[in-house]
Amino acid sequence: MIVLFILLGGLLWLISLLLFAFAAWAFYKLAQLLWEKIRRALLRPGTAQITSYEVFTPDLEDIHFQDSRPQVRLELDCERHGQRFQISLGPLTCEELFPALDLPAHHVACWLSDEDWCQMLENRWITIACDWQQRKAILTSQIREDRRMLLIGFLSLSMFALLVTLSLLQS
Repeated sequence: MIVLFILLGGLLWLISLLLFAFAAWAFYKLAQLLWEKIRRALLRPGTAQITSYEVFTPDLEDIHFQDSRPQVRLELDCERHGQRFQISLGPLTCEELFPALDLPAHHVACWLSDEDWCQMLENRWITIACDWQQRKAILTSQIREDRRMLLIGFLSLSMFALLVTLSLLQS
Protein backbone atom coordinates (compact mmCIF):
# COMPACT_ATOMS: atom_id res chain seq x y z
CA MET A 1 0.00 0.00 0.00
CA ILE A 2 2.80 2.39 0.89
CA VAL A 3 4.59 1.54 -2.35
CA LEU A 4 1.42 2.44 -4.27
CA PHE A 5 1.25 5.83 -2.54
CA ILE A 6 4.92 6.46 -3.28
CA LEU A 7 4.44 5.54 -6.96
CA LEU A 8 1.30 7.66 -7.22
CA GLY A 9 3.03 10.60 -5.52
CA GLY A 10 6.05 10.25 -7.82
CA LEU A 11 3.77 10.12 -10.87
CA LEU A 12 1.90 13.24 -9.74
CA TRP A 13 5.21 14.99 -9.07
CA LEU A 14 6.45 14.05 -12.57
CA ILE A 15 3.22 15.27 -14.19
CA SER A 16 3.38 18.57 -12.28
CA LEU A 17 7.01 18.99 -13.33
CA LEU A 18 6.07 18.41 -16.99
CA LEU A 19 3.18 20.88 -16.72
CA PHE A 20 5.50 23.46 -15.18
CA ALA A 21 8.03 22.95 -17.99
CA PHE A 22 5.28 23.32 -20.61
CA ALA A 23 3.97 26.47 -18.93
CA ALA A 24 7.47 27.96 -18.88
CA TRP A 25 7.96 27.13 -22.57
CA ALA A 26 4.55 28.63 -23.45
CA PHE A 27 5.35 31.79 -21.45
CA TYR A 28 8.71 32.07 -23.25
CA LYS A 29 7.04 31.75 -26.67
CA LEU A 30 4.38 34.30 -25.69
CA ALA A 31 7.06 36.73 -24.50
CA GLN A 32 8.95 36.24 -27.79
CA LEU A 33 5.78 36.94 -29.79
CA LEU A 34 4.98 40.01 -27.71
CA TRP A 35 8.53 41.36 -28.06
CA GLU A 36 8.36 40.85 -31.85
CA LYS A 37 5.01 42.68 -32.04
CA ILE A 38 6.36 45.57 -29.94
CA ARG A 39 9.51 45.80 -32.07
CA ARG A 40 7.50 45.73 -35.30
CA ALA A 41 5.03 48.32 -33.99
CA LEU A 42 7.89 50.72 -33.30
CA LEU A 43 9.33 50.51 -36.83
CA ARG A 44 9.07 53.72 -38.81
CA PRO A 45 7.41 53.43 -42.20
CA GLY A 46 9.44 54.52 -45.16
CA THR A 47 9.81 53.78 -48.83
CA ALA A 48 11.78 51.28 -50.85
CA GLN A 49 12.37 50.95 -54.57
CA ILE A 50 11.11 47.87 -56.38
CA THR A 51 14.07 46.34 -58.22
CA SER A 52 12.35 43.23 -59.55
CA TYR A 53 9.05 41.43 -59.25
CA GLU A 54 7.37 38.12 -59.99
CA VAL A 55 3.65 37.81 -60.67
CA PHE A 56 2.19 34.32 -60.36
CA THR A 57 -1.24 32.77 -60.21
CA PRO A 58 -1.55 30.20 -57.41
CA ASP A 59 -2.72 26.69 -58.18
CA LEU A 60 -5.89 26.01 -56.19
CA GLU A 61 -4.92 22.36 -55.85
CA ASP A 62 -2.05 23.50 -53.63
CA ILE A 63 -3.27 23.36 -50.04
CA HIS A 64 -1.60 26.68 -49.07
CA PHE A 65 -3.61 28.84 -51.45
CA GLN A 66 -7.35 29.51 -51.31
CA ASP A 67 -7.47 32.41 -53.75
CA SER A 68 -6.78 32.08 -57.48
CA ARG A 69 -6.06 35.78 -58.04
CA PRO A 70 -2.49 36.71 -58.99
CA GLN A 71 0.03 37.26 -56.23
CA VAL A 72 3.23 39.26 -56.40
CA ARG A 73 6.70 38.77 -54.94
CA LEU A 74 8.86 41.88 -54.81
CA GLU A 75 12.58 42.43 -54.48
CA LEU A 76 13.23 45.79 -52.84
CA ASP A 77 16.15 48.14 -52.41
CA CYS A 78 15.92 49.69 -48.92
CA GLU A 79 18.05 52.36 -47.34
CA ARG A 80 18.40 52.91 -43.61
CA HIS A 81 20.89 55.31 -42.01
CA GLY A 82 22.87 55.48 -45.25
CA GLN A 83 23.12 51.69 -45.61
CA ARG A 84 21.46 50.01 -48.59
CA PHE A 85 20.29 46.40 -48.60
CA GLN A 86 18.12 44.10 -50.66
CA ILE A 87 15.06 42.44 -49.15
CA SER A 88 12.13 40.50 -50.52
CA LEU A 89 8.46 40.96 -49.81
CA GLY A 90 5.62 38.63 -50.62
CA PRO A 91 3.74 36.87 -51.84
CA LEU A 92 1.25 39.71 -51.66
CA THR A 93 -2.35 39.80 -52.76
CA CYS A 94 -3.67 42.77 -54.72
CA GLU A 95 -5.55 43.97 -51.63
CA GLU A 96 -2.23 44.23 -49.79
CA LEU A 97 -0.09 45.51 -52.66
CA PHE A 98 -2.22 48.29 -54.14
CA PRO A 99 -2.59 50.37 -50.93
CA ALA A 100 1.19 50.10 -50.40
CA LEU A 101 1.61 51.56 -53.89
CA ASP A 102 -0.92 54.30 -53.05
CA LEU A 103 -3.38 52.84 -55.55
CA PRO A 104 -7.03 51.94 -54.92
CA ALA A 105 -7.56 48.21 -54.44
CA HIS A 106 -10.02 46.67 -56.85
CA HIS A 107 -10.68 42.98 -57.57
CA VAL A 108 -10.64 43.44 -61.35
CA ALA A 109 -7.32 45.28 -61.21
CA CYS A 110 -5.62 42.04 -60.10
CA TRP A 111 -5.99 40.60 -63.59
CA LEU A 112 -3.55 42.92 -65.35
CA SER A 113 -1.58 41.96 -68.43
CA ASP A 114 2.18 41.47 -68.19
CA GLU A 115 2.75 44.87 -69.76
CA ASP A 116 0.43 46.55 -67.24
CA TRP A 117 2.23 44.85 -64.32
CA CYS A 118 5.54 46.00 -65.80
CA GLN A 119 4.33 49.60 -66.14
CA MET A 120 2.91 49.59 -62.64
CA LEU A 121 5.86 47.98 -60.82
CA GLU A 122 9.01 48.80 -62.80
CA ASN A 123 11.29 51.09 -60.70
CA ARG A 124 8.35 52.09 -58.50
CA TRP A 125 8.59 53.09 -54.86
CA ILE A 126 6.50 51.27 -52.25
CA THR A 127 5.54 52.40 -48.74
CA ILE A 128 6.84 49.85 -46.23
CA ALA A 129 8.98 49.54 -43.14
CA CYS A 130 12.37 47.95 -43.69
CA ASP A 131 13.43 45.74 -40.80
CA TRP A 132 17.17 45.78 -41.34
CA GLN A 133 17.91 43.47 -38.40
CA GLN A 134 15.89 40.57 -39.84
CA ARG A 135 16.32 41.65 -43.46
CA LYS A 136 12.64 41.71 -44.23
CA ALA A 137 10.03 44.24 -45.24
CA ILE A 138 6.78 44.83 -43.40
CA LEU A 139 3.73 46.49 -44.90
CA THR A 140 2.51 49.60 -43.11
CA SER A 141 -0.93 47.98 -42.80
CA GLN A 142 0.68 45.21 -40.72
CA ILE A 143 2.41 47.80 -38.55
CA ARG A 144 -0.93 49.57 -37.98
CA GLU A 145 -2.49 46.23 -36.96
CA ASP A 146 0.37 45.57 -34.52
CA ARG A 147 0.00 49.05 -33.02
CA ARG A 148 -3.74 48.58 -32.69
CA MET A 149 -3.28 45.20 -31.00
CA LEU A 150 -0.72 46.58 -28.57
CA LEU A 151 -2.94 49.55 -27.74
CA ILE A 152 -5.92 47.27 -27.08
CA GLY A 153 -3.73 44.98 -24.96
CA PHE A 154 -2.34 47.89 -22.96
CA LEU A 155 -5.82 49.34 -22.37
CA SER A 156 -7.15 45.93 -21.32
CA LEU A 157 -4.27 45.43 -18.91
CA SER A 158 -4.78 48.94 -17.51
CA MET A 159 -8.50 48.33 -16.99
CA PHE A 160 -7.77 45.02 -15.28
CA ALA A 161 -5.22 46.68 -12.96
CA LEU A 162 -7.70 49.48 -12.23
CA LEU A 163 -10.47 47.01 -11.36
CA VAL A 164 -8.16 45.00 -9.10
CA THR A 165 -7.01 48.17 -7.35
CA LEU A 166 -10.58 49.39 -6.86
CA SER A 167 -11.70 46.01 -5.53
CA LEU A 168 -8.78 45.97 -3.06
CA LEU A 169 -9.63 49.50 -1.89
CA GLN A 170 -13.26 48.51 -1.21
CA SER A 171 -12.23 45.52 0.92
